[in-house]
Amino acid sequence: MAITATPREQRSWSLEKMPPWVGGIIGVVIIVLLWWLGSQTLYTATHAIPTPLSVVKHYFDTADWETLKTDFGPTTTEALWGFLWGDALALVAAGLVLLVPQFAPVVNQVAVVSYCLPPIAIGAILVEAAPLGSSIPPIVLAALAPFFTTVVGSLVGLQAASASSLDLVTAYGGSSLTQLRKVRLIAALPNIFAALKIAAPAAFLGAVLGEFVGGGGDNSVGVALISAQSHLQSDILWWLALTSGAVAGLGYLIVGIVGRLVTPWSSGQGGSR
Repeated sequence: MAITATPREQRSWSLEKMPPWVGGIIGVVIIVLLWWLGSQTLYTATHAIPTPLSVVKHYFDTADWETLKTDFGPTTTEALWGFLWGDALALVAAGLVLLVPQFAPVVNQVAVVSYCLPPIAIGAILVEAAPLGSSIPPIVLAALAPFFTTVVGSLVGLQAASASSLDLVTAYGGSSLTQLRKVRLIAALPNIFAALKIAAPAAFLGAVLGEFVGGGGDNSVGVALISAQSHLQSDILWWLALTSGAVAGLGYLIVGIVGRLVTPWSSGQGGSR
């Protein structure tokens, strides 16, 4: 006797087989519809929620694109420097724990403290201490934002090396540093890049927060957000917020692509010989 699938089972199977991009398009459509519905029903007196069309039209204005380049250029540079410094220090700290295990409590405490400290308070202190218009506050917050994630991801990856590979290095007279370079670092690359993917957008958002509390120069995303907020320009405020999210997502995508190229075995590519 043949067994046929019920309608519910057929629907479940079709949804699972659906390409990922189709689900993404459906999600975007739902978000835009909810956004439009909110703009027509909520805060209609103050227009705090602009219509999607009033926000999207800024992407077709040449003058607005010039503003984007002027404001996002310095912020992206600060985020990049913070990303490099924060992740470099995190990788060094994780490697130090492997080489000198006695430093583990110190590194763990520093990582937890960097995660628990309120960034807006740290930013305000840095703005008071740094020279007027200095880029130090945004860069420091951009470095602090991904530090905890990268330390944890790196430690998990560095400790994932197989015991047999480590024993082989030891048998040939290799030191802990040799194990780190020859075995642990290679085994840790997928975890490290997974952490860096999260670190990239976190660094950008940290830089924006540093500018929002008063750091950086006159041309920056943080200053543009403050200006739009103070002038009740809700469409420009949302436009800047969406663009900031897109830039942060672009950083995530770029690191993800680099990670796939550097560690093809982690995505199932090049695993067979």
